[in-house]
Amino acid sequence: MSCQHTVDVGAYLFGSLDIKERSAFERHLGSCDACQAEMLRLAPLPGLLGRLSLDDVEHLDEIPECPPEPNRHRRVLVLCAAVLLVLALAGGVLLLTPPPAPTWASHDQRTGVDASVSMVTKSWGTEMWFQFGNVKPGARCKVMVFDRAGQREIGGWWGSSHAADERIPGSTSFRVDQIDRLEVSDETGLLVTLRP
Repeated sequence: MSCQHTVDVGAYLFGSLDIKERSAFERHLGSCDACQAEMLRLAPLPGLLGRLSLDDVEHLDEIPECPPEPNRHRRVLVLCAAVLLVLALAGGVLLLTPPPAPTWASHDQRTGVDASVSMVTKSWGTEMWFQFGNVKPGARCKVMVFDRAGQREIGGWWGSSHAADERIPGSTSFRVDQIDRLEVSDETGLLVTLRP
């Protein structure tokens, strides 16, 4: 996925946007995965560049002809930082990429219900985004989340009168790696079970 505003991330990080541009970009950033990923990738650059002095930058291409000086270690570090900077700016190195959200999907033969869930790890547990097909409209649905230790909790309630492509939110205090299964049901009983 790409976005035409990812070119603004560098200007934002280095404080080059005026107040109006900065405000507009911050509003956009909250809803754009591509710009958020680019922000994570480029976030270390201002700190790395802040460590370089003008003298360091001017002498990056100098290679000592005589035995190494005592500050050789510092020059090597500066040179490595400059190489990393060039690679990061060229898009050749992804410094930080968030792991993809695991997705589970299932079809229940008995009820005919199709379901999928994308799960996002959070500091407080797991955020879940469901999509359903062939659910009877007008029902109240809920999801029960079961962990591997045998505990369970309700992960959300919703009405089934939704569009087929609508994403329905849910959440649980269990981490993704602790979840054994998700059971979705309505007033008539179990509709579908989702497992890894």
